[in-house]
Amino acid sequence: MQRTLLNELAGHYREHRQMAFLSGPRQVGKTTLAKALTDLFPGSEYLNWDNQAHRAVILDGPQAVASRLGLERLLPSPPLCAFAELHKYRHWRNFLKGFFDQHESRARILVTGSASLATFSRGGDSLMGRYFPYRLHPISVGECLGSMAGGRLLGEPTPIDDDRWAALWRFGGFPEPFLKANQRFHNRWRALRTEQLLREDLRDLTRIQELGQVEMLAAMLRSQVGQLTSYSYLARNVRVSVDTARRWLSTLEALYFCFAVKPWHRNVTRALRKEPKYYL
Repeated sequence: MQRTLLNELAGHYREHRQMAFLSGPRQVGKTTLAKALTDLFPGSEYLNWDNQAHRAVILDGPQAVASRLGLERLLPSPPLCAFAELHKYRHWRNFLKGFFDQHESRARILVTGSASLATFSRGGDSLMGRYFPYRLHPISVGECLGSMAGGRLLGEPTPIDDDRWAALWRFGGFPEPFLKANQRFHNRWRALRTEQLLREDLRDLTRIQELGQVEMLAAMLRSQVGQLTSYSYLARNVRVSVDTARRWLSTLEALYFCFAVKPWHRNVTRALRKEPKYYL
């Protein structure tokens, strides 16, 4: 199925010169969306930091990427260059700033990542004014019905067919398990995704060494979804300080493993003191 965000991103490049930063959970469909977007613009390239050959091109600098796109020639229309997982590169901000400032009028730029790109800045120059952020969410009822745009529902509510609702309810909104609707595949997919997120992404993007304890924290979160979060209880069971537990929870949020729903209260001080609820 075509994702709603595809048309929105295509419209972004028709109206704006800025880069588009696309973030979202691992395996939510960012790669498929990026490749579908490159098909819309002739001469486009998809460069993945996790691919060794692509990494070599990126490490050679902005000029090497420009040569790969053929920007030294006169082109009928600007091609799109999609960078995947670029935030794993220590100097990704400096690289993007140099490439954008030199070639903004001759190339469109898309940057995707399975972590919040604003969180893992790792220093470097500011990109203020050079990009607009987008986030790809799992498939929702609204997206199944084709009644969403810009993250908002359009028009009146309409019914969803029973098969699609059952698939969403049982397998969730991540594209591959949702479309396959197979319980055995879903169990294997979920276990592998959790392992990759809590091992590979944490190792590549943070300085956290206690990966086993973070896995224990993630398992505790999963068992108490929707309940008030006691940081002292989590810290005591994982055997770390309260500040460390809070920091690890922020990291899991940045990796799109979970999100917090914070309480609302007329008394702002009380709202800030009250603990949030976490959902996966």
